[in-house]
Amino acid sequence: MANGRRTAEEIRNSAGHLADRVVGDMSEFTDKAKRALGGAGDFANDVAHNVTRSGKKASKFVVREVREHPLRTLAIGAAVGAVVAAVIMLRNKSDEE
Repeated sequence: MANGRRTAEEIRNSAGHLADRVVGDMSEFTDKAKRALGGAGDFANDVAHNVTRSGKKASKFVVREVREHPLRTLAIGAAVGAVVAAVIMLRNKSDEE
C-alpha cells in the first residue's frame, strides 16, 4: 500500500506542478495581452490627437482663406455646387431611362 500512497502523492505533486505552470503561463499571456492592448490604446490616442490637431489646422486655414479671398471662396463654392448639381441631374436622367 505504501507504493499506492506514494504514487498518489506523486500524482498530486505532479498535478500541483502542472497547475503552477499553467498559472504561470496564463499570467505571462495576460501580461503580453495587456502590453499589446496598451500599445493599441496608445496608438489610438496618438491618432486621435493628430486628427484633432490636423482638423484645427484645416479649420484655421479655411477661415483665413475665406477672410483673405472671399470672392475666390465664393467662386469655388459655386463651382463645386454646379458640379454636384450636374452629377445629380445626370444620375436622375439615367435612372429615368
